[in-house]
Amino acid sequence: MKSIEYQVTEYAHQVLVKAKILAPGETPQQMFERVVNTLFEVEKEFNTPLEETLREKEHFAEFIAGKAFTPGTPTLNNAGRADHADSALSSCAIIPVDLRKKDEAVEKIRAYYRQNMGSGFDFTPYEDPVGLLVWLNELSAQETATGKYDRYIGNMGNLHVSHPKIREFIRLKRERCLPHFNLSVDVDEDFMEAAINGRQYALKDGTVLEATHLLREIAQNAWSSGDPSIINLERMNRDNPLINLLPYTTTPPCSEMGMATGETCQFGYINIAYFIKPGGMNYPLLEAATRSITRALDNAVEISAKHYPDQLSSRIARFKRKIGIGLSGIADTFLYYDIPYDSDQARQLVKDVASFVNYTSKVASVELAERRGSCEAMNNHKENRYYRRYLENRYGNGSGTVSAQNWERLGEHIRKTGQLRNILTTTQPPAARVSILMNCSPGIEPIFGIPASENELRPSIRVFVKKHAGDQADQIIRQALIDGTFQHTDLSGKECLKTAKEISPLDHLQMVTVLAGKDGVIDEAVSKTVNLPNQAKVEDVLNVFILAHKLGLKNIAVYRDGSIENQPFKL
Repeated sequence: MKSIEYQVTEYAHQVLVKAKILAPGETPQQMFERVVNTLFEVEKEFNTPLEETLREKEHFAEFIAGKAFTPGTPTLNNAGRADHADSALSSCAIIPVDLRKKDEAVEKIRAYYRQNMGSGFDFTPYEDPVGLLVWLNELSAQETATGKYDRYIGNMGNLHVSHPKIREFIRLKRERCLPHFNLSVDVDEDFMEAAINGRQYALKDGTVLEATHLLREIAQNAWSSGDPSIINLERMNRDNPLINLLPYTTTPPCSEMGMATGETCQFGYINIAYFIKPGGMNYPLLEAATRSITRALDNAVEISAKHYPDQLSSRIARFKRKIGIGLSGIADTFLYYDIPYDSDQARQLVKDVASFVNYTSKVASVELAERRGSCEAMNNHKENRYYRRYLENRYGNGSGTVSAQNWERLGEHIRKTGQLRNILTTTQPPAARVSILMNCSPGIEPIFGIPASENELRPSIRVFVKKHAGDQADQIIRQALIDGTFQHTDLSGKECLKTAKEISPLDHLQMVTVLAGKDGVIDEAVSKTVNLPNQAKVEDVLNVFILAHKLGLKNIAVYRDGSIENQPFKL
């Protein structure tokens, strides 16, 4: 492979060092080379011709070096490092333990933590979910204090809304400091409909309460501390093609997908700002990039399956070979095209791009299956919904880039041949650190806020202001930095520079709906927070939860500015 230079900004370098993604004494270039080499070395096991591997490896390296995409940070951290030789490359895992047997559970939990994965725990089966969650948070803190971990230990803890201890769970973050856990209440259709219509709801122990009051209590605590969020595993399982074999029990820390007990996932992130050009997106180049990262993530699945602390995770990884490709650079792309985040045009662009990535990744997965064999789940004809028009039922409405006929033909081909390498391929993780590495805006989020220092202003914002203000650009930027907003300036097109709190909750939710609502265009869910100003009321949070349910969403988080002391960035 020819020599390819990998450069990062000074800030990105700091992130690589602080997050211990770089090995001791390692440069970003050396990290880049070990990751690329490791991900493609495994192709020998598929009997891939060397010439093909070298060609695909070079394409992959060029895309990463150009900041078109990146694997998740656990892959960057673990791949090819001698001190992580026994680690998988996965971004998240649902650790398969019985928390009632603490002594047995501790060592396995530590083993997963050491692999730098985010973890999820379903507390619904346990009589004392609060006590167990507090214990796990203390364990996470103790492990962190040892200094042995490269990545901050982050967990999701969820509890079904019908659990007798649900109110204690809801209040946890107001009463205790639990820095290693995000909390989610798992609601279902019955509860939400009861809450919306003022009906009563029965808990598992027979206790009957007013559903509206309970939902308001969830909103009250989310208003106060940012937790809990809402997830709906019933809806996530509705779109689970293997629901009868591996039902989802919880989610990763940011709720971007449902996962079965023991399940893991490999994440990759595409910076769509890399593909912008005058007149529209460069879809041929995006197709090439999507194929490349699909292949590399499948390689990562193969590597990871050998290194999980529990064989259940290895079996599920080989059975499903699930990967999760998400988008980044959305806000940058909107600025290039002069599109406000809260517009129909913005939502249509995201829909078209995400649909295209979803379809292309599945075509690539079929082609990989032709060469490497299908995932084991494709052998379960009776239990696998791909044999019952799964793709057509989910994506049959099509989009501006992928027609209903495209999905029909692909679904029919999969049914006839049984060829599909990866059971699911797309999701929408938060993409915080990886966006820094790609020097793009994070995930599908709007501009988060206007910083106080011009040095911290995103380049895409500066370019936008210069384009629209000319010689007045510096003056307008200075005013915006003082005000914390561009909306008080006379800048033409300033509606494109609305920050997260200046966008209505409805518009936040409608962006999620395009991706993962009833007619969504990705496989899994979306990690998305609706940001509210400090003066927002509990009623505002409650309305977000209700509206998210009515729009068919699978999950939603709400954060009120200033509700957490020392929040990372002041809105």
